Amino acid sequence: MRRLTALVVLLFTIGTGGSAQAVPALPYRTVALTFDDGPSPFTPAILAVLRRHHVHATFCMLGDEAQRYPELARRVVREGHQVCNHSRDHRDMAALPPKRARHEVVTAERQIRDAAGVAPTIFRFPYGSADRAARRVVRGYGMRPLGWDVDPRDWTRPGTATITGRILRGVRDRSVVLMHDGGGDRSATVASLDATIRSLQQRGYRFVPA
Repeated sequence: MRRLTALVVLLFTIGTGGSAQAVPALPYRTVALTFDDGPSPFTPAILAVLRRHHVHATFCMLGDEAQRYPELARRVVREGHQVCNHSRDHRDMAALPPKRARHEVVTAERQIRDAAGVAPTIFRFPYGSADRAARRVVRGYGMRPLGWDVDPRDWTRPGTATITGRILRGVRDRSVVLMHDGGGDRSATVASLDATIRSLQQRGYRFVPA
């Protein structure tokens, strides 16, 4: 584990006065928490844990769910979290013709914008599945694809300790963690989140948008 004491790296730069400047090195690692398939009735409980720890996350919303729960979509934004387009209804975009892929992206963008009040600038492909045509569609609308490198498979509801343990074993500096606030019973995800955040903080991580 990295030392949490502040380290100072001396970078000798020659300015107008010819003096050396000391630039502090960052003494912490970063991690992004992301939640897919919402908003849903489980979203408020996740927001409550994040608020308690003063942590901001990224919510990858389905357009149909944002339209179904507009008050929750607005609350996500109001509480300072990032919003991501996760398609209209979670289709495998690699299996769709370009016209249908465009429909998934554009319709979701409108639904999320109307519900949350902001237009997403990042896109997460359902199942992480995308072919060249689907990627071209997303890039064409000016959105950055968002992947992940830590997947605790919380959607399988393996138990709270397992979810936290899988995240802690997999996380590295600048990791993006995939979790879910929608798409089914997310009570295990909610129950694991407090321990996950506290453990990551104890390891020196700070939380950033994806």
